[in-house]
Amino acid sequence: MTAPADLIAIRPAFAEDAAHLSLVSDATFLETFAQEIPGDAMLAHCREKHAPEFLAALIQGGAKAWLADINGSPIGYAILIPQPELDAAQEGDVELKKIYVLSRFQGTGAAQRLFAEVLGAAVGSKRLLLGVKDDNHRAIAFYKRQGFQIIGTRQFNVGGKLYDDYVFARDLACDHSLETPQ
Repeated sequence: MTAPADLIAIRPAFAEDAAHLSLVSDATFLETFAQEIPGDAMLAHCREKHAPEFLAALIQGGAKAWLADINGSPIGYAILIPQPELDAAQEGDVELKKIYVLSRFQGTGAAQRLFAEVLGAAVGSKRLLLGVKDDNHRAIAFYKRQGFQIIGTRQFNVGGKLYDDYVFARDLACDHSLETPQ
């Protein structure tokens, strides 16, 4: 049974929350890609890119993060980095580095609420960029509903094997939905 949306709290996440972020990262990555990424590659990727130390370093390096939880148990999070790591990045762009929600809590509005926090923090930026695996249809549909368009591709290394990602962008410079009403 999925928890009601009103039980889900969204709050800023800090370096000391990195273990919670790591737990969600590992679980969602495993849920999403277990049948297509070999186990050793999966473990190596999680040890490197989902480790609490790696996530804490992102936040300490200027990234902004938000945690979704129920009674203190993490169910999702988002990280916005000020210096995009994507080749398509231009001056004034920011990158949604990660937005993960455990599958049991997808459809509760948690991802939408995390995304709203990201958009609020991105105000004043030119574009919001992100990369998503080219066959992650649920994520692609979510980003398209949020006004993103595919602007390119990249390859993503997981355990020595390359996978294809789409690079998405949402123009923020003329995004009137981000303006505060007077």
